[in-house]
Amino acid sequence: MIFIVFASSFFTQSDRQNYKAIYKRNIVLEAFKDFFTDIQYHSNVGLDEEIIEKTNMMNTGDRYSSNDYIIAKYKNINFSSSDVEIEEKHKDSDGNTHYTTIFKGQWFIFDFNKKFKANVQIYEKNFYGATQGGLFSTKIYHRIKMEDVEFNKIFKVYAENEFDAFYILTPNTMEKIKELNRKITGNLLFCFIDNKMHVGIHNDKDLFEPNIYKKIDLKKEKEKILNEIKIITEFVDILDLDNDLFKRSV
Repeated sequence: MIFIVFASSFFTQSDRQNYKAIYKRNIVLEAFKDFFTDIQYHSNVGLDEEIIEKTNMMNTGDRYSSNDYIIAKYKNINFSSSDVEIEEKHKDSDGNTHYTTIFKGQWFIFDFNKKFKANVQIYEKNFYGATQGGLFSTKIYHRIKMEDVEFNKIFKVYAENEFDAFYILTPNTMEKIKELNRKITGNLLFCFIDNKMHVGIHNDKDLFEPNIYKKIDLKKEKEKILNEIKIITEFVDILDLDNDLFKRSV
């Protein structure tokens, strides 16, 4: 495998793009193959803004960008993933335009192992940018208090009806969401819609990016990529999304 082992501040923008393309093709994509099947990976393409808008869960701001779009299977669960950054535009007293980041992190969409009719939204109380029911949603969402007191202290839950909220958020599932919250750095939101589970992680990070100003240590880079892949796999593993018992009983 031929790979550039160091980078320089003298690189042009084109050099940097080529460097990243080689890195992602030869290190990132190869690491994916150890965990995922049916992989489609587009490092320069991202998740369509409309997909997030349709969840009625997140304000998509005034400037939206996304890349590192992954479509694949893990344990036979279909998922997609992308880095996302959302910014709001503001003007100061002098009329100068500034942009404030309201979301920077990852957006995931997983197959969910229960069928449900109504949408359910969950987000950490300090998750800035989450919009209960959406700004222009025609759906009526209700704030739901769960029986788990600790869960209620961490998350807000909204749903179109209580039945689906309690059907999806069993005591066991709430424990697992709390476990994910402890393990994963960043603020979390979950949206259950169209029999899919959307997850947003606001962590101020771009995954699978090389440091172009340091010599590549392949062992360390592979460890870094594996840790970032683990963010994806833990949602399937901890929430037991590959358990299709509920779907088989419908």
